Amino acid sequence: YCAGPAPIIAAMNKLQSHMTSCPSSISQAAAVEALTGDQSFVSASVEQYRARRDALVAGLAAIDGLQPVPGDGAFYVFVNCEGVIGRHTPDGTLIASDDDFVNYLLDSVHVGTITGSAYGLSPFFRVSFATSEETLAAAVQAISSAVDQLRK
Repeated sequence: YCAGPAPIIAAMNKLQSHMTSCPSSISQAAAVEALTGDQSFVSASVEQYRARRDALVAGLAAIDGLQPVPGDGAFYVFVNCEGVIGRHTPDGTLIASDDDFVNYLLDSVHVGTITGSAYGLSPFFRVSFATSEETLAAAVQAISSAVDQLRK
């Protein structure tokens, strides 16, 4: 049940109708296969992602000012960056927030992360480990290099 302006409710009804009331036969067959089909890849995938997570956490934990928090259910790591807040970039710009730090990483070493403020979790940033171990190792090295260039 929902109440609101008529145009918004009409749009919500259309969306709800197509998302929950009319799943396509292909989607239904795919869901059945996902639930009842071969599950052997699941344990291998879990181990692979766990290894990526652990390598990422270890690499980020070795960087001065960063404290990663390993998650238990997603392919993301949240990293407390409070230890770099207050430092200055090589051009003198103050890192005053997780937003500043994330932008610094993107601009200086081309590593894309998401600000913790987007989730109400300042001063953290989020890193995905849904990529290859080689890419993660390169990202950790790049982040380490960027942090090393910050001045206190």
